[in-house]
Amino acid sequence: MTYTETTVYIVFPVHNRMDATENFLHSLAKQTVDNYKLVICDDGSTDGTGEFLAAHHPDVTVVNGNGNLWWTAGTNKCIEYVLAHCKESDYILTLNNDTLLPPQYIEQKIARAKKYPDTIIGSLCVYADNTEMIETSGYIMNFDKCMVEHLTKAGEIRDERHKGVVNATHMPGKGVLLPVKVFKDIGLYDAENLPQYHADTDLVLRAHKFGYRVLVDFDSIVLSEANKNIMALPTNEITLAGMAKSFGPYSINNFRVYNNFSKKHFPSKRFKFLLVTYYRTIGGMLRRYLKYKFGLL
Repeated sequence: MTYTETTVYIVFPVHNRMDATENFLHSLAKQTVDNYKLVICDDGSTDGTGEFLAAHHPDVTVVNGNGNLWWTAGTNKCIEYVLAHCKESDYILTLNNDTLLPPQYIEQKIARAKKYPDTIIGSLCVYADNTEMIETSGYIMNFDKCMVEHLTKAGEIRDERHKGVVNATHMPGKGVLLPVKVFKDIGLYDAENLPQYHADTDLVLRAHKFGYRVLVDFDSIVLSEANKNIMALPTNEITLAGMAKSFGPYSINNFRVYNNFSKKHFPSKRFKFLLVTYYRTIGGMLRRYLKYKFGLL
């Protein structure tokens, strides 16, 4: 292993799913560098996660939650710990515990950071059981049209286009490397208004507006163990129950969350942003439902 002066603090919250956390730790142990520290928020797990980490991974820093923090507040607890212990030259890497890292992941991430200083650098997330199939990467916000342009589509197959780095405005939180100064400049994730979804994209978009460069690195691969049998993949069947669930209080299409997001990033175009967002979201889901239910469209 090699060592550099820069430390990468890996952060994520967990609530149960101890097997996923254990799988992640196995992949982390295979990294080609050792200049990282893992900080986990154990948000009220009842499956023995806390006891497992204490017994088998005493090198992991664990901060505890009450079971009601969700992703945003849980991640913030980790970052608060990091900011109290890090150096100015350090980085924070946000992940989920249902991911795996190739052995050279952190080494490659740091190499990119040295080449692009003061830059937020995302990753290409692919499915662990089919590494040629893309889950997600990053986005470009079109502020005039009030809509998001995806750099990649869910279920897209990797090819020659998916190499090197590309500019973005924001991205989901799986495999995002941020200089610690980002949080000192713009603050933490917005737990009050975005408790579960979109806090990750909101923070990077805020940093982009502040002046930070944002890149997606297609050569930086995160293996996602997320279930492919979900509505995110356009090739999968969609149900009315699944559609309704996606608008729940802590779900991705919740109106309060999108409304809060629009207040921050489209203060003079809130109605247009919400209209465009829900037209594309609901319209897309209805087309898929009709396709699979009745063979229409």
